[in-house]
Amino acid sequence: MESRAPGWDAKAINAVAQERFGGLLGLFEAEGWPERGQAMMPAVGRRVVQSYGTVEAFVAVHTLPEEGSLLAQIAADPPNVWLTSFYGFSPETWGFLGFSTDGQRKHFVRETRPGALVVIYGHKTLAPENQRGMVIGVQQVSHRVNHAQVFMSPSEWARKSVDPDRSAKWNLAVKATRAWRIAEESYLPIEELAPETYSTARAQAIGSQGMRLSGAEARRLLGLMLIETTVFGEIPVTAAVPALGAEVFTPSRPGPVSQSGYFCKEAEGPKSLYVLRLCGDESAFLGRPVEGRWIIKVGMSGSPSSRCQAFNGSLPAGAFKWELLTTNQVMGLPLFPKSAEAIRAETQMKAFLHQNEKSLGGEFFLVRPEAVSAAWDLATGTLTA
Repeated sequence: MESRAPGWDAKAINAVAQERFGGLLGLFEAEGWPERGQAMMPAVGRRVVQSYGTVEAFVAVHTLPEEGSLLAQIAADPPNVWLTSFYGFSPETWGFLGFSTDGQRKHFVRETRPGALVVIYGHKTLAPENQRGMVIGVQQVSHRVNHAQVFMSPSEWARKSVDPDRSAKWNLAVKATRAWRIAEESYLPIEELAPETYSTARAQAIGSQGMRLSGAEARRLLGLMLIETTVFGEIPVTAAVPALGAEVFTPSRPGPVSQSGYFCKEAEGPKSLYVLRLCGDESAFLGRPVEGRWIIKVGMSGSPSSRCQAFNGSLPAGAFKWELLTTNQVMGLPLFPKSAEAIRAETQMKAFLHQNEKSLGGEFFLVRPEAVSAAWDLATGTLTA
């Protein structure tokens, strides 16, 4: 057997735990191992060997690459395409597929491959009225698991945690990586998309743990009109336009003209945290006194100035415009080396502002000027000039 440096096994386990589970706690929760806190580190090697036989087997199971082609999920036999119901579809704040029991989540992870597509239809009584029983979205999911709070926006978690009908549900999460809305004009009744898989009798099971679509049902995705949208915790998607599933899921052919729907998603690379401020009569904009507070937007980008220009380009000419308030460069800080690090800083800043200031939804806040500085310092504390 190939010789290995001392400690390789612990490093390998920790690397998988971070990549697939968001840390040791996520791994222990996903596997149902009882240790918590300081007891996890000395127990993890023993638990891995008990469950997987060897550390090599554990690493092999959890380092399967996601399928590169979206079409491969549909064309597989059986399809790596599943069906479930949501109360609505907001992947920009709700970046995961949620389960209420450990057994349900383990069943899904065991039966799928990383990169599975999950078709979402609106719950027939609890979704918005125009979405009830309609196919409203598609998301691609990894096998990375954690608690739901890790994969959703702080404002959405706050609303969920105080809602008695939702607080205890869907807290065992599998991370989503991409998502597409169905154009409202193209909503399709679930009975038409999945006549073999869906039935009233199966609705509860489909909603709680999902169910695999047949090959014919999975191929019907190619005829839906899709719009790619941002997933919380992933690089934002902007300027998306509708495109048929056949164009979205099929790899682009070489040539000077793109035949697929247009969208803009920043490439991986160094990123800056940024804060934009809306300049103008903020009280008039909100319809109530702001009392010296600012309207701001928090985000991350490789080019904050370009993002500011894009937001201003979406406003009609008038008395309001966005101005770049601060960035890593303005503050004399290095860029975050990877998107994931910038996303974590952005989430930390949003969580602080949501807790201490007034959320205006999503990335927008009404804040005291001094709170911006406090949130910025908290989020960028690991960077040094």
